[in-house]
Amino acid sequence: MNDGLSRGEKSSFSFPFKIDASRPMYFDAIHSFMTSFLLQGVMKHVTVGIFHDDALGRELGKKGTVSDLVMYNKKTDDCIYTFMTPFEDKLTAKTQILSSIDAAIVNCEQMTPQVGETILLLDSLGITEGILLLPAYSDRTQIHQMIKNTSLEQFTVLERNIPKIIGHLVRMEPKRDFSSPAVVITDHSFSVKGIGEVILGFVKQGMINTHDTMMLYPANKEVMIRSIQMQDRDFDSATAGCRVGLAIKGAAIEELKRGAMFSANGAATINTRFTLRFTKNRYYPEIKKGMSHGTIGMQSLPVTITDITDGTITIETEKPVGYTKNDTFILFDLNAKKLHHIGNGTVISLS
Repeated sequence: MNDGLSRGEKSSFSFPFKIDASRPMYFDAIHSFMTSFLLQGVMKHVTVGIFHDDALGRELGKKGTVSDLVMYNKKTDDCIYTFMTPFEDKLTAKTQILSSIDAAIVNCEQMTPQVGETILLLDSLGITEGILLLPAYSDRTQIHQMIKNTSLEQFTVLERNIPKIIGHLVRMEPKRDFSSPAVVITDHSFSVKGIGEVILGFVKQGMINTHDTMMLYPANKEVMIRSIQMQDRDFDSATAGCRVGLAIKGAAIEELKRGAMFSANGAATINTRFTLRFTKNRYYPEIKKGMSHGTIGMQSLPVTITDITDGTITIETEKPVGYTKNDTFILFDLNAKKLHHIGNGTVISLS
């Protein structure tokens, strides 16, 4: 499984203070110190979405997993990069990628309605790291007007030059949540003879270890991590930001589809009815009750809008959805002729 990062060198160490393990007051200090130690020497990992440029991924990395999401991997001395691009600009795949990336690269050489909608989606999710590609010596007035007062104001505008793109990427330092209970999001899964069920995905937060027991959502069952692989190497643990391959015990392959979520210590839950604090896309027409579509994490499924009030909407799903309190629900209209993005929301109450 060619996904993930390289382990730092092992070294001997001793605690810088005397520990009486029988005293609970030291437990948090021990945990904090051990986490800090384990992270020393670990390579940076950056996940980048590529939009409206079918060739850029293979120019930046080596092709990996291919479905409606196309993955490319690149390893340098200091960082592991995962590049994701939607096959043929498929809308559902695009929204799934947007929910999982640290940064984005958008080719704006042709300003189509699809490019404009991608810019709106990036802004709605508050993504501030990225690159906008324009031809060399082109007039940048239009693009600067489009991104004014959006999160994309912090993006860098570059010509489509691979060394310059890589030069910008190496300076990125994504923020990671290492201290929260672990959450892993699945993007692909398959069965391997002699190993069993395997998932590929991202550690969204926290740290996972081999033989950890976690809750699988939306299947709502307990499973165990049998092994962890990154870049075709076995590891005992993986931290937030890592792309991993996990051998799983206790789940069938149909329960491990894209969007399946592994949660530790109650970090996630499931439901079929949600009231969202909702921000409507300012360019979308009036929201109406009825069928729509939603992306939550990497889950993509039909939803029904059942109630609309000032600043909130209520939606229902036929099947349970796994989610964390920090997840953004992206709603869109698959049947729209032009603008598909309806808006985004976060859960404020369950009923």
